[in-house]
Order: sequence, then C-alpha cells, then structure tokens
Amino acid sequence: MSDITIHNARLHNLKNVTLAIPKNQLVVLTGLSGSGKSTLGFDILLMEGIRQYMEALGMVTFGVSRPPVDEISGLSPAIAIDQRLTNNSPFFNVAAPTEIYTYLRVLFARLGRRPCPHCGQPIPPTFAGDDWEGADDSPAAPEATFLCPHCGQPVAELTMAHFSFNKPEGACPTCTGLGTVHQADLTRLVDESKSIPNGAVRDWNAPFVAYNSGVLEAAAAHYGFLLDLSRPVSDFSPAARDLLYYGAESPRFRRHFPDIEPPATVRGGRFEGVATALLRRYAERIQDAEYRDKMAAYLVTDICPDCGGTRLRPESRAVTVAGQDIVALTRLSLADLGGWLVGLRAALRGDEASVAEPVLNDLDVRVARLVEAGAGYLTLERDSPSLSAGEAQRLRLASLLGASLTGLLFVFDEPTIGLHDRDTHRLIAILRRLRDLGNTVLVIEHDLEVIAAADYVVDFGPGAGKHGGRVVAAGAPGEI
Repeated sequence: MSDITIHNARLHNLKNVTLAIPKNQLVVLTGLSGSGKSTLGFDILLMEGIRQYMEALGMVTFGVSRPPVDEISGLSPAIAIDQRLTNNSPFFNVAAPTEIYTYLRVLFARLGRRPCPHCGQPIPPTFAGDDWEGADDSPAAPEATFLCPHCGQPVAELTMAHFSFNKPEGACPTCTGLGTVHQADLTRLVDESKSIPNGAVRDWNAPFVAYNSGVLEAAAAHYGFLLDLSRPVSDFSPAARDLLYYGAESPRFRRHFPDIEPPATVRGGRFEGVATALLRRYAERIQDAEYRDKMAAYLVTDICPDCGGTRLRPESRAVTVAGQDIVALTRLSLADLGGWLVGLRAALRGDEASVAEPVLNDLDVRVARLVEAGAGYLTLERDSPSLSAGEAQRLRLASLLGASLTGLLFVFDEPTIGLHDRDTHRLIAILRRLRDLGNTVLVIEHDLEVIAAADYVVDFGPGAGKHGGRVVAAGAPGEI
C-alpha cells in the first residue's frame, strides 16, 4: 500500500476529513495555529499507529482508544518527536541523551594524565586493565592499583566511574555529585532584631527557649566569652552568632577558639546550632516528600563551594587528556568539541593512538550527527530545562539517525523552533535522510523553507478553531 488513507476524521475541529498521504515521503502539515493539523498528525495518525502496533503485539490498549475516524489504513508503527522534553530535571543535561559524555569518560579512563596524590609528579596513562567495559557497573570489585613510577606509592587505576558524578569514585564528596548544596536561610530561622527570650529563633517555643538559653550560656562560660541573651541577636559578637547558627562543633565557630575542645555534653554547652540542626533533620528525612516540601521554605540552594558546580571530586578534575580536563570539554560547544577531537587524533602516537581509535571513531560520529542536526552550538553541560522544544527535538533526531530505523512513521512538531535560519537546510537534509531510509516523515511546520522542501504538503484551514478543520489544499509544493 503506497498511501496512508484516512476516511472521515472528525476529532476536535476536523470536519470529516478524508485524505491520502503518500508513504515513504517527507510530508508537511501546515496551516494556521488551531486549524487541525496537530489533531490529524498527533491525535489521530500517531495515536492510532501506536494503538495498532500494540494490538498487533497482543498488548492491552486500554487508555489508547480508537480515534473518531471511519477508517485508517496503511499506517506504520509511529514515533513522536514532539515539543515535550524527555526529562525536565535540572540534573539532566545534553550529555545524557547523546551518550557523548560516556565516551569521554572512556577516553579519560584510558588516556588520562594526572598528578600523583602522594608526590605530585605527573603520572602517564598505563593502559593497564584494558577491559574497561563493565568496570563502571561493578561496585563490588576491588580497586585496582599500581605503583607510582616516581615515589613507588600505590595509586588507583582510573576507571569510567572516576568521571561519573553518580558514582562514589567520581562524585564530589561535599555535594554528593549534585553540584549544589542546601544551606539554611538564616533570615527565615532567626529575627536578629529580637533577643532570644523575646522569640528571636522563630521555631523555638517557651520550653525550648528556656532549655537552649541554658545551653548557650554554658557554652559561653566554657569558652570564656560574654553572651548577653537579653540583647538582640544583631548585637551578638561574631563568635556568639556563629555559636547560635552553626554550633560548638562547627568549623565556623571553632575558628574563634582553635585551642579549646568542645564541651563534652549538651548541658555543658555542646550546642548544635539552629542552622546545623535544620540541615541534620532535613538529611535524616530526605526521603519524606511532604517533609522536604515543608522545609523548602527554610532552605536556599547554592553552588557547591568545593566543586564549583562541576559535581566531580578534585582528583577527577585533575585528570587531563591533551591538556584539557573533562569539565572543560563539557563547556565547549559541540562544534568546538569536534574540532578538539580532530586535533587529539592528530596528536596521538603509538599505543595511545591504537587504544583511543575505537572511542574516537564513535565520538566523531555522534558529534557530527548533532552538528548536522543544528545542535552544534550546544554544550554537554547545558541543563535540560533550559533547552527549547526545537533543541530537544534535534537531539532526539540526531539519535534517530544513528539507529537507522526503517518502515516507520515519524511525526515532528515544528522542529525549526529556536533554529537559526542558516541551519534550516541541515535539518531538511536530516529529515530527507530519515525518509530515504524507508520511513514516512510527517512534519507539522510553518517554516516556508521546510514547506518548499517537502515532497507533499497538506494545508489546513481556512481559519482556526471552528473556522478550520478542513483540507484547503494537498499536493506537491509546486502544485499548491
């Protein structure tokens, strides 16, 4: 069957639309917003393609109902490339779906140079433990070591895990690989214009005020500084403020009295600190979503002071390949990263070249696809929520090229959104490549260049809403 045929489609504002769409072609559905093109493309063709495929596999299609159409024939299994992000988490970035960072981790594990943690002298790659595949997923395996060629001390072999912020070997110990840390919002905890007895600490009731006042006064006596609790907190000395906020055992307070050990007991002055106590309770109940939401008002999120938001531990950030650390590479645009890979390949010799060859081949292909898809200006560290709908679609489009799928129906939702005019021809070339693999490529689009490049165009209208829902024209671009 050479066409997808629809008889009397009447969903939403569609008015008994009957249409034949040529298969294995680049087809553009266009028209005013609200004219019915998305209804036909997504709500009818896509969903019915999914439903029929599930039904053919004997799967339950509950929740995927048949659209109000007399008949649809010639459909293929359908894949949507729409404007919804696959993951809107701030910890999900361009590196994840492209898998480029995974290959960079392989590269750094095999070619990385780093200073010895004992003597500081540079250690070249050893090429030991050549079976790197699977090492990243075996946390129970003992850590392999070798002797530093300069000082003879044992040094851990580099693995992919050392460059993953999801693994203990690579994650920054301060932020546990999140790149951010929670700090107490001191202004929400304490009203510094008030004294402790008059309710300066907002969360303390009368019994708490009485008990903690005694602990604070005991701490002041232990360390030998003046603490007048009848004064507003704003009048406290720096040491008294640090004691109130961070506690007797905190580095912030102990810097004032480095030679005095903290009190042995709470009643003796071992005060925890209002901010420290808040963060402890938050950590203890981190799995309790209701409690997290309740405490969110008392917390602020800051960039991790130790890793600077990179999420990796210092030892991992110190490893370099061709003079670049892995964090610096994630901050390059994909186009510039491709250039760096070309330079790296030219610079490698001997064992390094042979070891890196298969990894570089895969990296070159993946980066080239993304650049071809018009995503060459993106960086690997770019957060997922900051991507436009068009950018997210182009990342998925690049991955589809690598899969070389055939015999499918692809439905795109305005993939030119956020794309510079000069890159539209690249997008068109990729859509045509998908078509040439033997797929039907259906694009909902307003861009005139994409419309002109289509094999077949369906124009919906004549207006929007109740004034639309009809096929105004259908045929090759030159015909309509």
